[in-house]
Amino acid sequence: MRTAYRFVAVLAAVMAVFLSSCADTGLTERESPASAGGQALFTVGILGQASPPRSSYINIKLVVEAAGGRLITEDFDPTPDGSIKGVEKLIAAGCDGIIFIPQADSSLSFVTGMCEDAGVYWVISMRTIHDARIRQQVEASPYYVGMVMEDDESVGYNLVSVLAEQGAQKLAVLSIQADNTTGAARERGMSRAVAEYGIDVVSVIRNLQGSDDIAAAVESLMKAHPDLDAIYSVSGASVIAMETIMDAGRSGQIRYATSDLGQSLGDFFDQGMLSAATGGHIPIDSCMAAVLLVNTLRGTPIGMDGPVTLVINPLMIRTGDELREYYSTLEDGLALFSAEAAKQKMMKWINPGVSAESLQGIIDSYSIESILEWKADQVSG
Repeated sequence: MRTAYRFVAVLAAVMAVFLSSCADTGLTERESPASAGGQALFTVGILGQASPPRSSYINIKLVVEAAGGRLITEDFDPTPDGSIKGVEKLIAAGCDGIIFIPQADSSLSFVTGMCEDAGVYWVISMRTIHDARIRQQVEASPYYVGMVMEDDESVGYNLVSVLAEQGAQKLAVLSIQADNTTGAARERGMSRAVAEYGIDVVSVIRNLQGSDDIAAAVESLMKAHPDLDAIYSVSGASVIAMETIMDAGRSGQIRYATSDLGQSLGDFFDQGMLSAATGGHIPIDSCMAAVLLVNTLRGTPIGMDGPVTLVINPLMIRTGDELREYYSTLEDGLALFSAEAAKQKMMKWINPGVSAESLQGIIDSYSIESILEWKADQVSG
């Protein structure tokens, strides 16, 4: 079994192998870790998210380096097969732990086996496991640390409920491939709201590619369903869809809700086109996934009896001002926590009181207001 302690014992040899592997696989090593003597105790790998630095990368990097580790990244094709190949490259580069965002449940059996064979710990970020058989297999692995997931059923339910409360009766849905676990969960929540409020789903359109396809699909929806009064975007804000509605002069007739945020959405809120958007969960999810992993790599796992699951409710944004406040407080390159706060609140070998319950408590307090408070603490610190 590979552990942080064995890694330290053979540090010089492993570092040499790692540097050689980076040259062979195209991996990108970012900054040196802020650990004692500049020597990393372990290496954590992630797929994508490195250039330009995103809020997810920033928060993972802070936690990993505060724990004495280093973070490396690998570009990948965001498909199930592409993510499997990306994990193979991270393992070949000498990672002790991997933060993995599965593109579909089908990739998880392969990742479980690869990590077991290599003795690499791993954690799921921003996804859950819907297939019961695969979940059982994953959770039985001693190298699976746990998951940080969003309550995506509630996301779909809440957004469609907002549309219903505003009078929506005829709903069209812009969605993604049916086997995407996140999209499937959001659609289940949507279905609950549709049944509860008596809404008629007139069409579900999947896998639109590019602006022209989106615009053409929305135009067709409006022509085929003159009484259409709401659209729910399951994944992706789709500014083009809203612009198409406005260009047709129907912004006062068709309301829009989306499961993702984007800075450009502020104007659509201001103009009354957009009713609600959810998101903002990526920074806290990324942070907590890294926390679960580094605690295991340091020999103080959060889940002493097995993997841990933490659940996040994404932020609900209802106005342009709320959206701008979110982006001005978080999307400016700052991590949620300072390194010292992360050590004291999230690292069990420093604070034995850290537990799944205490981490879930931090998640449950996550809001625009708490982000402002955490940011103020960083600036003052």
